[in-house]
Amino acid sequence: MDKGNVIEGRPGSPSYAIGKLFVYERKTYRPLHVKAEDTSFELKRYERARQDAIDSLSIAYERINNRAGARNAEIFKAHTMILKDEEYNARVINNILTDEMNAEWAVSDAGRYFYEFFNALEDESVSAKATDIKDVTNKLIRLLTGTDNSPEINEPVILASPYLTPSELVQIKRDNLKGIVMLEGSLYSHVVILARTVGIPVVLGVYMPESLTGHEAIIDGVNGQVFTDPDPELKDKYGRLIEEEARADCELKKYIGLETVTGYGRKVNLYANIAGLNDAEYAMECDCEGIGLIRTEFMFLDRDTLPTEEEHFNAYKEIVELCAGKRVVFRTLDLGSDKGGTLLDLKEEENPALGKRGIRVCLTNKELFIAQLKGILRAAAYGDVSVMYPMITSGGEILRIDHMMEQAMEELDREGVPYGEVRQGIMIETPAAAMISDELAAMVDFFSIGTNDLTQFTLALDRQNRELAQFYNPMHEAVMRMIQLTIDNAHEEGIPVTVCGELASDPDAIKHLVDMGVDALSVSPKSVLKVRKAICEM
Repeated sequence: MDKGNVIEGRPGSPSYAIGKLFVYERKTYRPLHVKAEDTSFELKRYERARQDAIDSLSIAYERINNRAGARNAEIFKAHTMILKDEEYNARVINNILTDEMNAEWAVSDAGRYFYEFFNALEDESVSAKATDIKDVTNKLIRLLTGTDNSPEINEPVILASPYLTPSELVQIKRDNLKGIVMLEGSLYSHVVILARTVGIPVVLGVYMPESLTGHEAIIDGVNGQVFTDPDPELKDKYGRLIEEEARADCELKKYIGLETVTGYGRKVNLYANIAGLNDAEYAMECDCEGIGLIRTEFMFLDRDTLPTEEEHFNAYKEIVELCAGKRVVFRTLDLGSDKGGTLLDLKEEENPALGKRGIRVCLTNKELFIAQLKGILRAAAYGDVSVMYPMITSGGEILRIDHMMEQAMEELDREGVPYGEVRQGIMIETPAAAMISDELAAMVDFFSIGTNDLTQFTLALDRQNRELAQFYNPMHEAVMRMIQLTIDNAHEEGIPVTVCGELASDPDAIKHLVDMGVDALSVSPKSVLKVRKAICEM
């Protein structure tokens, strides 16, 4: 089969599309550093542009709220928050008043400063904040220069552009957008998240020249490929994939509201992994049976001071109330020198995966840990709450955690602050924890197996190293034996086991995990119905 002209990129939104290309060549304006003759006039120009941007984001919020729900509309609130951010505005205003910059350059300088700060963070989900800064900054510059425009699309096309902003995306009629090809962006950038939510396929890391406008193309958002001028045979192949995908989506809807039970009557609890309130809303929409893992790192990112107990409580309480009685499991802070090291004043390490991270950070930062524990305890007064601890390697660590949990409860008792009971569990994600899981099972209420780290530590293989991808095998016999050992030891002590790593949603692994006796699986919200279908068909 002739594949035509294939361009390799990165998957962004896993779906397929066939259509004509429309290449949107962005008109970039590079502001000149011109000394402001009248700083008060430049300030007024900036404030006018800022208010216009806020107004347009408000319109976009209402539009996407009606089209895709409040969770996705939060994208525009996030951009509005940047426009209202004290530090961002202070830097722009200082540039104008102190350095006598014109408004365009003052905005560009502030945007570049904050973009570089967030882009330097290696965690993709955090550095995506840099894209938000860039979007807002470019929006302001376009308003200041009168070049604020969006691609005009009047027919169904595959849109290709160096980058898109959420505001631009929302202005395009859904029926006219078959797919998106972008040079920039990440899996966690807002425009890609929004596209995934409304079912638009996306391929990232691909540049398309304007001369390809009008050419037919296929985009494969599953494998990250773009085919230009495809032959009939390739079009037939992808046409069948598109039809199969539509049938599969329709089939999955039948599993909403059903119990996750095998054909031979075994119940498996099906939870979701989330990273904040927005994810919790989406998880509930996806019909999960509870939250098996909340990555509480969201409380520590995008800030230069540690969160207070009150901030922990308010954020966690919102999630617990949203879940309306369903089980909610908070994982305590799991950051290291590679993620959040600046905030926590952690020294740079040659191998942060094996360094000061997870529970090691918490046990050596007592005030940080106590504040988080108190926030979780207080939120437990509003629902079914559990807490689990990452990177455990010994029973001694659990004893130290118990001591600090007792201290947190004693402080709340003295302060007269109400709190609820929490079940306490640990992550089994090191070979050490798996090998002594019989000892650890007697000390906690539940286990949660993190297969991503367990695999990399067992195989002595850096899972972030793309060159080693061919050697990364989470179903390696050694990994599976450790999982089985953990399950057997947990059940011997009468405690349940959840698997919350990527393996939990792997179609080839689900039957193995259920047969091994796992009590629950915790997966991404979008995988919930697929996993339920797989279990119900067993």
